[in-house]
Amino acid sequence: MSDDEEEKYGLMDWVGTAIGIVVAGFIIFILIWPLIDPTPDKSSTLKENIQKMK
Repeated sequence: MSDDEEEKYGLMDWVGTAIGIVVAGFIIFILIWPLIDPTPDKSSTLKENIQKMK
């Protein structure tokens, strides 16, 4: 294995790691969004959505 191939593999490793961090951060953001949602009347819209589903 030449130095060039090792360097390309390292670069791909960094790209994969960066993508993984972004995806994990996005998932965490989606999960905590209801806790930090700045819109007023959060619970009423949630109740309305539940009533619409019934």
